Amino acid sequence: MSDEYLTHEEMLEIASQREAMNAQKLEIDKQFDEWFYELEGFVFRSERFWDDFDYAKGSKNNQSMVKWLRSAFQVGYDACESKLYGETE
Repeated sequence: MSDEYLTHEEMLEIASQREAMNAQKLEIDKQFDEWFYELEGFVFRSERFWDDFDYAKGSKNNQSMVKWLRSAFQVGYDACESKLYGETE
């Protein structure tokens, strides 16, 4: 066992950081749900995704799912770059 213990203040700081991370995760989940279930043209984005998923599973052609993942990665990458370099939307 270590001779080093956390002080009360350090424990409070860790708890505060965890709470902030949990709140951020909840907000990210909420934003994702709003985006995923958004009406996109005449159909919900989630419906289009699941249709592509069912097609890929049935046909053993995973290219449509890779396209979904590539697009999601690109959007995340662009958002990160924009935030890093101070660009506006």
